[in-house]
Amino acid sequence: MKIAVCVKQTPDTEARVRVAPDGQGIDESGLTWIISPHDESAVEQALQLRQAHGGDVTVVALGPSRVERAIRDGLAMGADAGLRLACDAMPVDATVTAAALAKVLKSGGFDLVLTGEQSIDQSGSQVPQRLAVALGWPCVTAAEHLEVSGDTVRVRRPLEHDEVAAWFTLPGVVGINRRIGEPRYPSFRNIMKAKRKKIAVTAVALGTPAMATVRLHAPRAKAPGRVQEFGSGIEQAVASFLAGTS
Repeated sequence: MKIAVCVKQTPDTEARVRVAPDGQGIDESGLTWIISPHDESAVEQALQLRQAHGGDVTVVALGPSRVERAIRDGLAMGADAGLRLACDAMPVDATVTAAALAKVLKSGGFDLVLTGEQSIDQSGSQVPQRLAVALGWPCVTAAEHLEVSGDTVRVRRPLEHDEVAAWFTLPGVVGINRRIGEPRYPSFRNIMKAKRKKIAVTAVALGTPAMATVRLHAPRAKAPGRVQEFGSGIEQAVASFLAGTS
């Protein structure tokens, strides 16, 4: 089975993100970057499928040279190959992203494409579906369980107070929810091997976006809290209630 995992490099969840001076994006200076956690879970699922069915796993990322760090993280987990689709900046429009990925994946001979359900920076949850449309393949998102039998893929995804089962015939696209399971920690040996692996680079031309960032701004600062002293027992409870309703 030939599997591609599309990953996005995002700021670390612990990073302090600042708006760039021009208001068109974030200030990338000094940021620590990681694979978006849902995408990391997608890499883990691909590795488990390879172990069960054989084949190979390719980690694919769109973006400038810095995204190669995310690809190497996927290689350190155990992926077989890495591919960067080179462009100067990350597109904001998910349709543009999906179209650029589809152009390369369509001719790659892949049986299955996995992505994260969403990224942790924009949380748009749009790329898996739009990628599937561009490829002309079936798609299931928010997958919390995934298994392959022959050329049939069975997926379970959550529904409010329940879950729904879906299946399709390969090839197809699946968006992975991080609740599907914890990704493995790379071994020291695999980390060293990943540093030596060559990442293929293919230049891509991005299409014209249908949406754009008008302006970003930081959230307004919250007013400082106040500490109010009341009596004790029933007196404190009544006073606290009255203060909350006033």
